[in-house]
Amino acid sequence: MTLKRTVKRATGWAAILTSLFSQRETGGAVLYYHRVADTGFIDPRVDDHNVTPDVFERQIAALSDLADIVPLTELQHHVRNRTRPNDRPVLSLTFDDGYENFVLNALPVLKRFGAPATLSVVTSTVDGKTTMPFDGWGAKNRCRTQSSAWRPITSRGIDKCLATGLITLGAHSHLHRKANDCSPGEIDAEVKLSAELLRQRFGEENVPVYAYPYGNTHLGHVPSHYEHAVRNAGFEMAVTTDHGHVEADTNPFLLPRIEAHGLDFAATLWAKIEGRLSPYQLHDYVRSIAYAFSARKLGRSDAGPMGVLEI
Repeated sequence: MTLKRTVKRATGWAAILTSLFSQRETGGAVLYYHRVADTGFIDPRVDDHNVTPDVFERQIAALSDLADIVPLTELQHHVRNRTRPNDRPVLSLTFDDGYENFVLNALPVLKRFGAPATLSVVTSTVDGKTTMPFDGWGAKNRCRTQSSAWRPITSRGIDKCLATGLITLGAHSHLHRKANDCSPGEIDAEVKLSAELLRQRFGEENVPVYAYPYGNTHLGHVPSHYEHAVRNAGFEMAVTTDHGHVEADTNPFLLPRIEAHGLDFAATLWAKIEGRLSPYQLHDYVRSIAYAFSARKLGRSDAGPMGVLEI
């Protein structure tokens, strides 16, 4: 984790330096978060994918000053209507997995700044009492921190989010499985079941977005059949974890995103939403090579660096 945090910090500084020598992108940015919690410690071996509440508030304040934060479902419309190079950037906020801490820590900040966001939940975990099966950090550290750091969101919590008018509900599959592990039929089931459960409980109109688990197209997490399954299930769009900006003509079912780190400050965020992404794309390329090497070494198609599966 020390190495990983060092790489993240160095990549952020590289992005800032890149902004001095490159042109601003014309598209919109989609930032993604997972956990927003006061964990109280940094695990030296397992990534918590966390932004603390105080850092999160500073980030949303900075983003509100730097850009127009718009619902994900309207992002491409806003990108198409940007007519001048000096128009304010547009961006959308997304949150994956569906933790209770979204309601407790992220939602009040989003309300304070009037910032819309999309929350994509893993349907098998909603109303759960234990850690999410894919949350290695939560499973390891649940006894070291407050339960809201790992506990899944409840149906009532989702109701509270939707009642604000700021939150769009998305599906993040039913079991959060890697596509590499699934047959086409299992992928269909992941998509259809998550859509049906959310629409039955929260209304047909409330689930327009799908977030692919893991979501890296370069690592095989979004095969063509997965995209077709999402389209056939009636979703309007879907997000990956590929680094990039959303243009007017970007495939709405393969929207790229940019991870927001707890190490990000105003200048780093500015570089990200301005499209200075070459350092992150280089990091993504190197990570892809490491994944492929690890997979061959372990005889598996789903292995991450050192065999660790990431959220």
